[in-house]
Amino acid sequence: MMKKFFIGILVAHILTVGCTRYDNPEPYFEEYEQDQEDTGLKRKVLVISVDGLVGNEIKKDVPATIAALMENSKYSFDGLSDENTSDPASWATLVMGVSASRHHVVTESYLPSPGDDDWHAEIPFNPTVFYMLGQLNKKLSTVAITQNNELSNILLMDAKQAFVESNDEAVKTRLIAKLKDENPDLIVAQFTSALEAGKASSFSFDSPQYKEAVGKIDGYIGEIKQAMEAREDYDKEQWLLVVTSAHGGKDDSYGGSSFPERNIFTLYHNRYIKGQELNAESIDAPRFFGYDVTNANPTNAMRARNTTAPATEKQYNVAETGEFTVEAKVKVNKNASGNYSYSWPPFLSKTNARSGNTAGWSFFRSGDNVSFFVADGGAKIEIGGGPVGVDEIWTHITGTFKVVNGTPTAKFYVNGVLASTGTATLNVNNILSTSPLTFGFQQEVFSSAYIDFYMSDVHIWNIALSDQEVLENAERIGVPEDHPKITHLVGYWPLNDGGNLFKNKVDGMPDIPVWGPLQYRLFGNNLPYVNPRESILFKSHDVVQQALYWLELDPKDDWELEGEAFLERFELEFVK
Repeated sequence: MMKKFFIGILVAHILTVGCTRYDNPEPYFEEYEQDQEDTGLKRKVLVISVDGLVGNEIKKDVPATIAALMENSKYSFDGLSDENTSDPASWATLVMGVSASRHHVVTESYLPSPGDDDWHAEIPFNPTVFYMLGQLNKKLSTVAITQNNELSNILLMDAKQAFVESNDEAVKTRLIAKLKDENPDLIVAQFTSALEAGKASSFSFDSPQYKEAVGKIDGYIGEIKQAMEAREDYDKEQWLLVVTSAHGGKDDSYGGSSFPERNIFTLYHNRYIKGQELNAESIDAPRFFGYDVTNANPTNAMRARNTTAPATEKQYNVAETGEFTVEAKVKVNKNASGNYSYSWPPFLSKTNARSGNTAGWSFFRSGDNVSFFVADGGAKIEIGGGPVGVDEIWTHITGTFKVVNGTPTAKFYVNGVLASTGTATLNVNNILSTSPLTFGFQQEVFSSAYIDFYMSDVHIWNIALSDQEVLENAERIGVPEDHPKITHLVGYWPLNDGGNLFKNKVDGMPDIPVWGPLQYRLFGNNLPYVNPRESILFKSHDVVQQALYWLELDPKDDWELEGEAFLERFELEFVK
């Protein structure tokens, strides 16, 4: 009884003053007033989540309203939700703009939960879009209309108005009333009948029950759009209508990380946007970060290496063949000062210590650039270029080594373009190391600025690739089986395994174990060879960023939002 009494008091406290299991930052308000001479339209956002709507299923037979909206929308049938597709985690990702590995909202309480290892651990504060708007512009009117008490009263507690309805029709009715009688700036609404139909039958248009539920919701969306356009001041407003889903489904269930469970349909509609389907090749990459002096399995840092170098790792020494190529794709995270500059930390290497002339090779960060280091124990070549991996952009880097006309020569490339060349009198037979191949921090560092970055698609060759071959590799992900030098590929780690072992796709060559906490993140490929106006990966993480962008608000850096406001690339279409 005492336990029940305590829980009751706790819930009451949460509902009145907010969750206190994390520190709430001090409020900061920024006045948001249009210039008096500004004749632009007043921007507003409506987000409709059709829970359980699978992108590849609705593509089979797009219902009428959504088909009409697509004519003035950027949309995708291949969008992705959070890897944790439970309702709490998916909804938290949708309204927080960060993944479940950070927000920790994974139970039906809709409260952030500590990890299983430490129930007393401090839980980082991740605000919802409603909290963000309250911080950035307290004048904005916000509304949440959902069908779950905990979702409404706990996760979405910072909405100025929150309503819990019993079914989709009631949600539609409430939403239309708000559009007709009030002046909201942000509305988030939830439809659940497609979700219930999927659980009762299957999340497939082969199920009449599921398809019918989607069709009925489509009709509701049509009524909502009519109500929006009937607003008295509609001609003075610029509405962004977002139709998306918190997650998809597979067979009659969801909650896992399979593609159908994560696959969502999303559209961003505005009357001035030109209709365009957008899709992208994805990069699923692990985060390497921190430093651990004990050389044991760290808890506050992550890298990957074998405990000792296996015999097969001799293939990764330049001395083995006298030629060598290493390449990888990297994206650097901001440091504590809010920029991408780091002082000399190695991040992909085979050398006992990246200092002086220590034998081996390494990539290391140098400010916003990357340097490539090759040494024989007595002399070194150290060259570099950049910038590399800044502004949330992926970069393909390559280092090669070869004796050219009797002179040891190293080259460094950025996105397939030669950035620098260096020569030195090196003993090629001594360019070797007993150190394990290391992804991430080395035991020796040169400052406290331990690099924080994502890496993917690592290749090592036992020859020096030509300029043209380096460029071709920089303009794709992976290595084709018919690559003309495929027999010289001695290491290939996509780094998208999803587990604690980075598997080598070259038979007989070493896999690399992960040390420390592993976090994966899914990115759209934005390497330079990709057209940024056509290749965009839609994610549920993006909705918050798009809403803030549309409302002309800048998110605070310490929110560390993971989504992308890609609509800004199309401003010429809708800025009036």
